Amino acid sequence: MFTDQDFTVFDVPTLTGRLALIRSQLDPKFEQVGASLQTTLADAGLTALTLHVAKHLRRHKNPPPNTWLALAPSTRGYKMTPHLEVGLWDDRLFVWVAVLQEAKRAGAKVPFDTLRTLASRLPTDSELAADHTKKAVLPLDLNNFDLLARRYQTQTKAEFLVGKTYLRGDPLFADPEELWADIQTRVVRLAPYFQALLKANASKKQ
Repeated sequence: MFTDQDFTVFDVPTLTGRLALIRSQLDPKFEQVGASLQTTLADAGLTALTLHVAKHLRRHKNPPPNTWLALAPSTRGYKMTPHLEVGLWDDRLFVWVAVLQEAKRAGAKVPFDTLRTLASRLPTDSELAADHTKKAVLPLDLNNFDLLARRYQTQTKAEFLVGKTYLRGDPLFADPEELWADIQTRVVRLAPYFQALLKANASKKQ
C-alpha cells in the first residue's frame, strides 16, 4: 500500500501540481485502503462507516500540507463526528481516531473514563495529539491522556486524537506489506476505542 514514494507528492510546490498528484497517485490508494479498512472495522463490529477522501476544495492558493481519508458514520461528512483518519504529511503517515473542533462544537460526547481504560490497552508505541492541523504528538500514557482530556474539556478549540504516526525513514516503509499489516493490526486494536466513541454519539443526528 504505502511507500516512501508517496511522500514525493509534497515536493511539488504549486497548488495545481500538488493537487494533480494527490488526485492521481494518492486518492486511488486512499480509496483502496479505505475500502479495506471498512471491511476490517466491520469484522470488528463497526458497520455502516462511510469512506470520505479529502478533496481540498477550499484551497485556492497554498498547496495542502497533508492529505487523508476518513471513515465516519455520516454519509454527509466526517468532521462533525468521531472518525478514523489515515493520511500523509510530507514526513509521516498517520492513523488517528479523531474528535475534531467541528465535532466538539456539534456537541460530540467523549466518554473519557471509558476511553481511558481502552487507551491503556493500546500498543505501547501509540500516540496522542491535540490538533490535527499540527504534527506535534505525545506518547500515549495515562498522564498525557489526562492532560489532553482536561485540555479538550476546558479549551474551545481543543481536539482529541489517539493513534500512531509513522515517520518517513521508518524501516517499515521499505516493506509496504509489513507496513500495511501493521496499520491493519493497529486499526483493529483501535476499534473498541472508536466503537465506544460512536456508541456515545449514536443518539445524535448524523
